Amino acid sequence: MQMVRNTVVLLIVLPLLVIFLMPKKELYYLLEKKLEMQNIIISGEDVHENLLGLTVVHPTFYLGGAPVATAREISLWSVLFYTKVDFHDLSIAEGLPTALDVKSFSATHSMLSPLMVLLRGESTLGALDGEIQLKAHKLRLTVAKGGENSALSRYLKKSEKGWVYESKF
Repeated sequence: MQMVRNTVVLLIVLPLLVIFLMPKKELYYLLEKKLEMQNIIISGEDVHENLLGLTVVHPTFYLGGAPVATAREISLWSVLFYTKVDFHDLSIAEGLPTALDVKSFSATHSMLSPLMVLLRGESTLGALDGEIQLKAHKLRLTVAKGGENSALSRYLKKSEKGWVYESKF
């Protein structure tokens, strides 16, 4: 009986230790290197490690060497089979068209649906709702309002749920 109890305790404690002792900063820097291979650079940020996640403060995103966007804060939270990334106050760089100003944005991945990343957010055009289908390499993002008078109208299609942006990558 004691062996069963010790096994159960081990099965509970071991995943908790993995979560708490996971090298979060090192994983973030690995992600940064992978993005750099795609010509996406994150720079000027302060990285703070939490018990269950990571907070990146004031990052600037560069694409092909040109600044594209900045964020007030990015929160990464991961518990083995569930990962969530929250972007707060994402703003487009000066000189680029600012048709869509994003107040908050989150991407969630769960092992319950391993080939799907769910997207949620709030922008100047209303609520954002979408998904990334990893196997099919598709992005679908629905914007609540603002298709006809927006600078983004040529990229959006009208649907019953709002305006839809679809892309393959």
